[in-house]
Amino acid sequence: MQQWRALERLVALLTAVEYQDNLLFTVIPNARIKGHLSGYKRQIDVLVDYRYGTDIERRIIFDAKDKKRPIDVKEVEAFEGLMRDVQAKRGFLVCTNGHTKAALNRAQDHIGIRLIMQEDIESLNLSQWVECMSETCKFGLVLWDYYFYIQTGGMIAMHAVGKCDGCGKFHVWCWDCGEQVHLEKEDHWQCLCEPTWSWLSSSKTHETLGEPLGKSIYLLLLHQDTSYNIIDRRPL
Repeated sequence: MQQWRALERLVALLTAVEYQDNLLFTVIPNARIKGHLSGYKRQIDVLVDYRYGTDIERRIIFDAKDKKRPIDVKEVEAFEGLMRDVQAKRGFLVCTNGHTKAALNRAQDHIGIRLIMQEDIESLNLSQWVECMSETCKFGLVLWDYYFYIQTGGMIAMHAVGKCDGCGKFHVWCWDCGEQVHLEKEDHWQCLCEPTWSWLSSSKTHETLGEPLGKSIYLLLLHQDTSYNIIDRRPL
């Protein structure tokens, strides 16, 4: 694995651990969001977004910089421009060889700079990831970033949800029957358990004051009484 890819995956894994107890946030590795200003898809190494809707006031982005030299003020300014384009309110530059004093001064309050050591990258353990199950995705790995249980009829069922860092597709893992599947943009799946759990992925366009705000794909858990829970979201 190339070092820059290992660094991105390490940042995604560390971020997932950092936010694992905060159910309001979803962690999305290698996200792609349409820029609010540029109108083009922007690549985000790791995106932390509100799980249940488009509350961009909560949006945080991480950018991994595998540089042979300390990052300078120009990288901070370029990152700030990316933040404005994707409407992130907080951002972190993660570097492997430190930063200049000018970069730290320019970062100020809404941009953080974190350092990851070379030995941390070399010791990256991908045991928490699995290969993407989509036949059209060749190199993606799935980060399981959300574990939850459902209680019904006095019984508890455990599930895990993740997203591929290649194609971005949702993956669901039912611990009761052991089945793991991926869902396409508009898809439906029922596991083999009794009672059966039904999952649905669906895209939605968001608007504010009649103006398009962007699209998201939602992952829903359907109940037999036709009610549902929003389990995860991925902005487009």
